[in-house]
Amino acid sequence: MKEQLTSKRNILLTGFLLLFIVGVFGFIGTLGIVKAVEDYETGNFWSKTLFIPLIFIPFVLYFIYYFLTYFPSFRIDKNGIEVSTIFKSKKYSWKEIKAIQITGKQPCKFLFVSMPIEATTINLLDNSEIYLWVDYYRNKSDLRVVLERANDILQANKQFSTFNFNTDRPKFADRFVNDFNGNKFNGNHFLTFNGIAFYGWFAFFAYLFIIKDNNPFSNITGLIILPILILSFPALFSYQMHYFIVGQKFLIIKNTIWFWRKDIYQLSDIKEVVIETPHRLSTSLRVITNDYRDKLYPAGSLRDKTWRQMMKQLKNSKIKVRNEAV
Repeated sequence: MKEQLTSKRNILLTGFLLLFIVGVFGFIGTLGIVKAVEDYETGNFWSKTLFIPLIFIPFVLYFIYYFLTYFPSFRIDKNGIEVSTIFKSKKYSWKEIKAIQITGKQPCKFLFVSMPIEATTINLLDNSEIYLWVDYYRNKSDLRVVLERANDILQANKQFSTFNFNTDRPKFADRFVNDFNGNKFNGNHFLTFNGIAFYGWFAFFAYLFIIKDNNPFSNITGLIILPILILSFPALFSYQMHYFIVGQKFLIIKNTIWFWRKDIYQLSDIKEVVIETPHRLSTSLRVITNDYRDKLYPAGSLRDKTWRQMMKQLKNSKIKVRNEAV
């Protein structure tokens, strides 16, 4: 029987952000250093390129430090919660914790920017707070299930000797639903930014291949880079084209472009839904199940009126709706 639970970092998300930011800004900063050295050798030390590495390299170093300190590791046991980074580690006993808010948004700060992000908030008796930014941990549902049990014990003023760390839960079965008699909530994706960008992107490259004399695939660089370039942006735009079908028992989520994919939730499995605009994407629906598994579905084709109609039906189905965008 498990006696503790340790957080597991979301390698895909943190790795992508680190590689992208460090790669892009580090590359630009390195080019600036090379150019500044060349200018120095020609006697022009105070060139404009000198300021490029002075700005970009410190930014990269701060970004690495930010990730190493702002998203710590958590270890939960019957004695309390240990919060650790590579620089320090601190253990908080359960007697130091007042309450734990499992879901909700908190401002995530980076330099001069603050953005609301889904978090579990640990409220301490000294009125300070510890944030677990759930999307940055791949076992976020396990962490929230265990922390909810801890909060129940805290609020009931009981002993943690009965604290259960079991997180084995049945997996959602692939449900076959042949009854799609529900209300469909969608919009005309052709008239949205995502739709115009999606089809316009392909039209632009079709023009390059058909009209232009020089085919960009005629050299090895084009063969390597262009397929990635052609597919990456349409993937981002089409990801934001979800739509929803709400029936009496099920919530069915499909995608206009990825027509072969669908996610099906029993309404009785849903704890709450959140209407939000994460990271400046299109307005999205976040589905949080009773065991705190959650998934985000951007849906840029829906108008505000359509969102309100869907929220009304979900509320009528006894689903908690957290509206943070419409």
